This record gives sequence, structure tokens and C-alpha cells, in this order.
Amino acid sequence: MKKVFILIFFLLIYRIVFSQGEVQQTRMYNRDAKTFAILINSNGLGLNYRYGKRIDGYRKNLYGITLTTIKSSKETKTQNPYLTSSNKKFVFGKINSVINLQFSYGRQKELYGKFDKGGIAIRYFYGFGPTVTILKPIYYNIIDSIYYNISTGDLYMATSKKQFNTSVHQVSDIKSKASFFEGINETKFVPGLFLKLGLSIEYSNNDTRIRALEAGVSVNAFAQPIKIMATDENNWAIISLFLAYRFGRVTKTTIN
Repeated sequence: MKKVFILIFFLLIYRIVFSQGEVQQTRMYNRDAKTFAILINSNGLGLNYRYGKRIDGYRKNLYGITLTTIKSSKETKTQNPYLTSSNKKFVFGKINSVINLQFSYGRQKELYGKFDKGGIAIRYFYGFGPTVTILKPIYYNIIDSIYYNISTGDLYMATSKKQFNTSVHQVSDIKSKASFFEGINETKFVPGLFLKLGLSIEYSNNDTRIRALEAGVSVNAFAQPIKIMATDENNWAIISLFLAYRFGRVTKTTIN
């Protein structure tokens, strides 16, 4: 997964760098901007809103909110081998769905500015701040007993909704995953901190619009262990790579 992230990012950079436009006479300074981003993490997906406040021609303060899912690398969908016709797949051994909400403050600095119409600007950025991690328990429809009606040839199953127990349950004990809303009243909130570092390549040929690709690394540290899979070790910290497409608009511009 990490190699795929790196390959995609550098292929996109190559495409952008070798597609430059005509030279313009003015240099667009670093501008205030409101942007959104769609993220692909090495352990999930996410959305981000960010406001960039200009400090000078090369730097800006960043304020943002990010919502991401966190998954375990051990998650694999399977199904009961005796109920293959039902096509009801589930992640065996998962005990929590995890969503991470980040509130960030950071800074961005320009390394290479836009001098060409349709050219690129290269910037690095960092962010840090508090997080709230949401743990929603996963429930399964567990098979308690099976009845076979000889006269009709029908098979009946009595099920109950339970959380996964690694010492009791096997794949053949599970009919399907229960509704997402099952156990929602047992949701827990875990505070933490995070740090993010990244590189941004802006390539929009419109001076009032932002179009950028970003890549970097994020580290989340939690106040208590985050349990995703029953067989996983408790995670006090999670490191992930991310690739993002950012878009938005300029709210204030200064030129030179």
C-alpha cells in the first residue's frame, strides 16, 4: 500500500511539472484560501476543511478540521463457509469501527512559486492539535441453533446479536454483520494528539481557484489503547501515509 501511494504521487508530479504554460509578468503571492480535500490514507479514507491565512508572501497559517476512518491492516472480508449462497460478507474478528476527528493548527511555506500561467507552486506544511477518536462497537448475528424441517426441507436458524469473542466464535458461528446502529449507544470517545507533515503541489491555471495534490505522513497518539481487531495489539499510536486532492478558492490575493 505504501509503495502504491509513493508511485501515484510521483507520477502525478511528473505529469504536472511537464505540462507548464506560458510565462506571466506578475508573481502571485501566497493567498488566503478556503479549501476542501479528499484523502486516501494507508489505513482509511477522509475529508478535510482548511482555512489558510496569509502571513507574508511565502507563509500562511493553517486552521483545519479532518475526519478520517481508521482500519486495521488485518481486516479481510469473509463469509460463513456453510452459507455461501447468502453472499453476506463480514470482517471476522473486528470489534470496533473507528473514526478520527482532528482539529489542527499549522503553517505552510512556499518553496517554489508560480511564475507561469498554468505552472506549479511547491509548498511544505505541518499541522498539529487535539483529536477525538470515536469507537463504535461491532455486533454480529451469531448462530445459536439450527433447525431443519424434514417435511419442507427448510433450514431455520436462531440468531442473537453479540460482539465478537475470540475464545468462543469461529467463522462458522457468524451469519452476518449486524446493523451499524446496533451498539451505537455504547460508543466511546477517546482524546488524543496528532502531528502531520506534508508536501503540496498546486497546479491550477486559474488565479482564484486552488487545485493541489498533497502527500505526507500523520501520527496519532491516543490517551488509551485503540482496539480495532480482537487479534490486534492495543494501539497507543498509529502512523499513516496520506495522499489528498485539494480544491477551493482564493479569498484574498496580493500580487507583486
